[in-house]
Parts: sequence; structure tokens; C-alpha cells
Amino acid sequence: MAAFLSGISIVCFAASYAVALACEASRLVFRSGVRGFVMVGFAAAGLFAHTLFLIWRAVDAGTAPLSSPFDWYLLAAWLLAVGSLYLTVTNPKTPVGLFLLPIVLALVGAATLASREPFLNDSASRFWGRIHGGFHLVWSVSVVLGAIAGLMWLIQAGRLTRKAAPLRGFRMPSLERLAHVTARTPAIAAWAAAAGFVSGIVLNAVNHRRGLIETVPWSDPVVLRMAAVVAWLIIAERIAATVRRRPDGARTTAWLALLSLAALAASIAWGVLGATRHGKPPAAVVLTATVHEAEA
Repeated sequence: MAAFLSGISIVCFAASYAVALACEASRLVFRSGVRGFVMVGFAAAGLFAHTLFLIWRAVDAGTAPLSSPFDWYLLAAWLLAVGSLYLTVTNPKTPVGLFLLPIVLALVGAATLASREPFLNDSASRFWGRIHGGFHLVWSVSVVLGAIAGLMWLIQAGRLTRKAAPLRGFRMPSLERLAHVTARTPAIAAWAAAAGFVSGIVLNAVNHRRGLIETVPWSDPVVLRMAAVVAWLIIAERIAATVRRRPDGARTTAWLALLSLAALAASIAWGVLGATRHGKPPAAVVLTATVHEAEA
């Protein structure tokens, strides 16, 4: 069993998600009676392999399980894949996978470029690190769901304005339902991001107090970009709350949701490709661990 789990690679579930996405996109081209079963089958197979991969990472980890940037991206992708499969099964005519699966694959791709080195493993750092990571997971997923609902709202509203015929094989949710989602997610994203940022400051302060001055410098780009993202999410939430009851409130909120997704994408790209100490073990910790191992 251990050999089987260790043999599962990212390619296994990424390929399954890609096939499911291709099946979803093919609904724009032709009809098929078996496509739905094939699409759900590949999505379920990908999710199953994805789940086993995360379980293996958690069991095989020498430190706190799922505690690296690599694992964080895969966990976020897993949550969105679960949502995509559930909504596809419960709403088979709604093209949820067409919107969610590309983001799942993008997060999987980001994971392959992210650091696999675990965060610090002392008890205080582990406690605050889990709070910090949990809040970031909540706001990131909220931004994605709000942006997808906003994009669907814009597509549906544009079709109704043009009095266009429904897309073959697709049934969009109602404008009211989509507007409800886009109206709720900004607040969740804003306050979860703020809580994540504050908990990150506490985590960094704990590490500095313990003498781990090389963890994440206060001038590190990751601190500055996260401050900017949090500020934007709070501003977007305030604007959305202000215009909610206006005639064009739903449209404005939808565009704000898409801009928030762009901010999230830019933040992830910067974190993966930019120079930062965030998510990387400090040299002092690595040196200490090496000395202890040598003494042992």
C-alpha cells in the first residue's frame, strides 16, 4: 500500500482534471449521451488520486503534515476540485467545471514551482502557522468562488441583454443566485485575508523573539504584496457593500470579484517566481539542524 501511495504523482490527477475539463469544453461543440459519465469519472478519479497524494504527503512528512507552500497550493486545488465535482453532479447542466477546473490546474501548476521545504516546526510557530495558512486558504477559495460567480453573472446578463438563445447543453444559474454569491464572498475574503495577515505578523514576531531573525524580514516582498492584497480586498468589500442596492450594484460587484481574482493570481505568481524568504527555512535553522544531526 505504501508503495502504491508513493507512486502516485501530480501528473496522475492533473491529467485526469485536464481530461474532465476537455469533456466539459466539448459540450460547446457537440452533444453526447455518455460525456457526462466520462467527465464525472475522470474528475472523480483525479480527486481520488489527489486525495491519496495529500494523505501520503501528510503521513510521510518528517515535520508537521502539509506544512509547505507546495502542500498549500495542492490543498487549495483539492478544495476547489471537491466543489467542482459536487456542483457538477448536483447541477449537471451548469458548466461549473469549465470555470473551476482551469483554476484547479493553475494551482497544481503553481505547486510544482513552489518550495517543498516545511515551515518552522516548533510548537508556537506550528500553531500560528496553521492559523495563518487556514485563513489564507479561506480567503483564496472565497475569491475564486466569487470571481467565478461574477463571471457567470456577466455572461448571463450579457446574454439576456442581447436576448441570445441559451447555449446548447448549458444552463447558467439565475442572476439572483449568482448575485447572492458575489455579494457574500467579498466580506468573507476581506476579513479572512486580514486575519491571515495579522496572524502572519504574529507568527513572524514569535520567530523573531526566538532569535530566528532570518525567517521573513519585515521588508520582504511577500509582506508588502500581502499588505497590498489585503488593502484591496477590504476596499473592494466596502465598495461592494456601498453599491449593493444600486441598479448596477450586481455588475459592479461582479467586476470587483474578477479584479480580486487578478490580485490573487498576481500574488501567487509573485510568491512562486519572486525572490522571498517566505516559505523557506532560515539558514540558522538549517545550520542548527545539521549540527544536531552531526552530533547525534
